Amino acid sequence: MFYSNVINKIYDNPAILNAIKIFSIIILFAAFILSYLSFSLWDYDFWWHIATGRHIVETGSLPDNDPFSYTSILEENKNPFPEWENFILKQYWLSQIIFYLIYDNTGPAGIIILRALLLTMTLIMVLWRLQRWHVSFPVSFIFIFILFSTTLITTGERPVLITILFTAVVLFLLEDFKDSKTRRIFLLAPLMLLWSNMHGGFVIGAGIIIVYMLGEGINIFLKRSAHTKKEMFLFYGAAALAIVASSVNPTGWDALFIAINIPFKYQAIHQGVQEYVSPFDFYKHKLYPLIYEYVFLVFLFPIALVLRRKKMETNHMMLLSVFIIASISASRFIIYYMIVGTMILGRETDILISGLLRKRFSNLSYKGIMIGLTIASLISASFYFAGNIYGFKYPNFRIASGYSIPEKAVDFIDKNKLSGNMFNDYAYGGYIAWRLYPYHKTFIDTRALNISVRLEYEWISNAVEKIDSLDNTISTTQRPLWEMLLTHYDINYIVLSLTDRFSQVPPLIFTLAESDDWVPVYSDRMSVIFVKNTEQNKDIIKKNQIPKERIYNMIIYRSAGHALDNKINPRSLISVGETFYKMGRLEDSLKAYKYALDRMPGDAAIKERIRQIESELKYNFTGKN
Repeated sequence: MFYSNVINKIYDNPAILNAIKIFSIIILFAAFILSYLSFSLWDYDFWWHIATGRHIVETGSLPDNDPFSYTSILEENKNPFPEWENFILKQYWLSQIIFYLIYDNTGPAGIIILRALLLTMTLIMVLWRLQRWHVSFPVSFIFIFILFSTTLITTGERPVLITILFTAVVLFLLEDFKDSKTRRIFLLAPLMLLWSNMHGGFVIGAGIIIVYMLGEGINIFLKRSAHTKKEMFLFYGAAALAIVASSVNPTGWDALFIAINIPFKYQAIHQGVQEYVSPFDFYKHKLYPLIYEYVFLVFLFPIALVLRRKKMETNHMMLLSVFIIASISASRFIIYYMIVGTMILGRETDILISGLLRKRFSNLSYKGIMIGLTIASLISASFYFAGNIYGFKYPNFRIASGYSIPEKAVDFIDKNKLSGNMFNDYAYGGYIAWRLYPYHKTFIDTRALNISVRLEYEWISNAVEKIDSLDNTISTTQRPLWEMLLTHYDINYIVLSLTDRFSQVPPLIFTLAESDDWVPVYSDRMSVIFVKNTEQNKDIIKKNQIPKERIYNMIIYRSAGHALDNKINPRSLISVGETFYKMGRLEDSLKAYKYALDRMPGDAAIKERIRQIESELKYNFTGKN
């Protein structure tokens, strides 16, 4: 009797349960914010965004061509996709200005705080929607934590953060109209107008709106609509106005057309771009582990669809279907499926669980379970917050120098006044543009504006000697293709990352290290710089030349660190093995390759390399005896 009275008193008293919920949310979101603030400023793309923002502010106009690269503006590299170039140069203009002004006035701290705010607001919008649907707090708690875990992989400081937040806001406004029929639906138009001038991802918002329009149309056709004719008039009017408003930007509908054509016309541009690779391909090729929160929601959708049968709303089914297909096709869409999924599937899961519990337990037991789970949420939030506090010394308001940003290498270029054309790492281009423009121009950056330049970059960085498809003059020459291209562009110095984004050493590094025509003058745990061995560079060489062994040691240090961080990717161990091989340390090389084989059993290339090294070791041993 006492138990039942206590349970009923707590459950039927909104003040007590709400106090527990609010306290849990405060603690949980405090932990979320601490997590977001603990990441230093690391995104490669951030730098060309603020470099462009600075250019717009200083010139008072949007760029008509690439101001940062000397290769893209050459007539020989005429862009076959001018609409793509126009889109990349102009679509982000407003967010680029905002990001630049914040960084210019506050440094990394302002951007890192902005990142934390945008991601936290996204979580708030989703949680708010779940609570408006009266989803039980324990279920809301779990799903919001799932979404948070996924946002940790999207902590890059880019305008895409705007798209992440606005995706949640658009969903909220659409569902808000369905529930309350308010005129807040007309906020869609100014939202889409703002969005379309900040990030090309506004097409996601337009797509969501269109899905809801189609869904409501189907409901009207099937006579299942819960809205009056007046309400439908308001909805379709607001939706159409929002779609039209989204076209008021410097590139108009280019973003939509490009999005539609990406699998066909722009496929070459996105080859090798990480964001356009399926997350399951990443896992299949042992590049990155699966995001288990994402996999959970992928499998939860068909389960919910079967269990809920015809009760799931039409537009919800359509929306989940579109985003799950998109996310499986390209990893860049994972976060949007997670936003949609945590919101809709959170609701569906709560309906299923609540129904199951009410069937299997008495009303009193059900109340006791929900109270227990709510208190458990508070305890879990408290433990998670305590863990964050324990590991959190101070906000990481710094640039990720030595991790992803080549700050010291660029310092060296600036301090030593390196001159002439550079060949730079693909990922470094944005930061170099920010730091050294207009005194130095880059070869390439992550915008990938020009497909011909991108191909030439790959040929050079991979030290390609010959391409059969090229004309006879080039394919039959005695000089390697990479060397010819460096000569063609009159490259005087080269700045490279010791390993690429997949933990592989660019072959060009080994080639240059063994060449008499290029001299290493700088190396740290992240980057290496070579200068051409000419009279022009003799003073720099005399003052700064370093032995190639130092470069190799740095590669081993970096690759070994990657191997520890990513325990499924064998490429870091392959890099260690190949570097030891270049150093003549065959036994160490063999060990590294065998460790790599443990991560990718059956790989023919690794097996063949092991066989070659074992043969050399056997030959050396036999020869000595």
